[in-house]
Amino acid sequence: MSRTKRLWSLSLIALLTSIVNASRTMQQHICTEDSFKPNYISQLTALIRWREFPVRVYFMRDENYTPKRQQLAVEGFQQWVQATDKKVQFVLVEEEAEGQLLVRFDPASKAGRTDCTFYPERREIVRAEMVIGVQGDSPIDIQNVAVHEFGHALGIVGHSTRQDDVMYPRYTVGVQAHISANDLNVIKTAYCELFEGGQVLASLERTRGLPSSRDEPRKVRIVCEKPRSVSDK
Repeated sequence: MSRTKRLWSLSLIALLTSIVNASRTMQQHICTEDSFKPNYISQLTALIRWREFPVRVYFMRDENYTPKRQQLAVEGFQQWVQATDKKVQFVLVEEEAEGQLLVRFDPASKAGRTDCTFYPERREIVRAEMVIGVQGDSPIDIQNVAVHEFGHALGIVGHSTRQDDVMYPRYTVGVQAHISANDLNVIKTAYCELFEGGQVLASLERTRGLPSSRDEPRKVRIVCEKPRSVSDK
């Protein structure tokens, strides 16, 4: 075989290999609400997801930014990383243009909100913006808002009605919130191909390139309620 033919053969093999590998990464498992139980998926407006991890996070360097507030927020985000055995991942970036999730702090509030821009047909998040209330600068309260809002940023559109879940719309001031089995099972359902044990309904070949012309991005805003005190019923 001539050198030219050998080069063409090697190129063809490399191309076919890349196509096969791409087809494997494009496959997404679709789970039912019963795949990981207990959960509160039926109470949600929607359950969406990022295409892949890690999510790139940028903290806005405005007048409300401090390294301490960022540290506390990151500790809240890390609760999801730990709860999912590092299946969920994020990385901090130093340039706003690199960020997929933009975070800023609001000293006038103890609550938070998250905006997610996503493609409805694929349920795929492409960008998110988060506001973390830091009024009073309580470390526990900032972490509570951060872990809750990061749950929204991961794709939980809506809230649980169970007060023990971290995705309940109101946290208790001064009391550390923890991710529950219900919370974890919702995220497992959204990203079920990353977890074992789920009852897979079907497989869907997802287009990793440009979305279809019919699938226009939409923005959803999730606003959380002000926290409650320990004495609240």
